[in-house]
Amino acid sequence: MTLTARPIAMTIGVFDGLHRGHQSVISATVAAARERQGSAVLTTFDPHPDVIVRGAPPRPWITPPDEREELLHAMGVDRVHVVRFDKDVQSLPPEGFLDRVLGEGAPLRVLVLGPDFAMGRDRVGNRAYLEALGARRGFEVREVPFLHEANGGKLSSTALRTLLEEGRMEDAASMLGRPYALRGRIGSGAGRGTQLGYPTANLELHPEKLLPAPGIYVSENRFLGRSGHGLTYVGSAGTFGAGPVRVEVHLLDHEAKEPLLGKWLVTSLLARLREDRVFETPEALVQAMDQDRARALDYWRSREKTRGSR
Repeated sequence: MTLTARPIAMTIGVFDGLHRGHQSVISATVAAARERQGSAVLTTFDPHPDVIVRGAPPRPWITPPDEREELLHAMGVDRVHVVRFDKDVQSLPPEGFLDRVLGEGAPLRVLVLGPDFAMGRDRVGNRAYLEALGARRGFEVREVPFLHEANGGKLSSTALRTLLEEGRMEDAASMLGRPYALRGRIGSGAGRGTQLGYPTANLELHPEKLLPAPGIYVSENRFLGRSGHGLTYVGSAGTFGAGPVRVEVHLLDHEAKEPLLGKWLVTSLLARLREDRVFETPEALVQAMDQDRARALDYWRSREKTRGSR
C-alpha cells in the first residue's frame, strides 16, 4: 500500500453493512485523522476471514465491496485498503500485519478499534497488546464502545442480516441509519409487467448482494438524477413458472418518456407490504398488484402527513 508521509489514523474490520455501530468507529477514525491533518485509512478483507479461519461458506454481502467503498468515501475515509485474506495473512502476528498493510515505518498515529476487537495470529492482538505495541511504535489506540438498539440489543452485521432475511425493513433501517438499498443497471425483461399494466425496471445487481425476504416492498427510487416512489418486487415470478430470483421496480410517478434501459437505479426498500405469492391466473395477480399500489399510495400519504405535522 502506497501512502504519503501524512499521519495515518486507521481502523480495521470487515464492516459489512456499515450499520450505525460501524459508522461510530469510522467517524472516530476520520476525526482522529483530521486532528492530525492526516489520512483516514480503513483496512478490510476479502473474502470474509470466517471463510478461511472457520471454513464457513461465503455469504452474500450486505454491502458488496464497490458499494461499501463508495459509502466509506462519503463518510470521509480517504483510503480503503482491501486485504486478500488467506492462510498467509491469517498466520501473521499483529506487527507483521500492520507492516504488510502500511509498509514498515509508515506514520501510523492512531489505531481505532471497535468493541471486542482482536487481530493477528490466534487473535493475540487485543487492546492491551496493541497499546503496548503502540507505545513502542508511536501510535495511540482508541476503542469505540458498543452501540445498542433501543431494545438493548447490540448492533451487529449478524443481527442486521437476520432482519433483512425476514423482510423487517423498518428495523433494518433503524440499525443502518438509512433504508436498505439495492442498486444496479436496468436490464431487459420478459415484458410481462407492461402487458399487465405494471411496467417494471429489471435490476441487474451485484451477484453477491444480499437480497431481503421475497415479497413486495414500498420503495424510494433514484434514477436519471431524480427520485420517485415505487413498488419493488423481490422474487422468482412463480406465477409464470419457476425462475431465478429477480428484482423489479414499478415506478409509481414516472412517465415513460425517457428510455431507462442501461441506466442506473437505486431502490431503497422502506416497508414490506406482503410476501411473494403464486397466483392461479394473471388476472388474480393484477388484482393483487392493484391492492399493492393502493397500499403503497396510502403509505406515502401517511408518511407525508406525518412529516407535515412536525
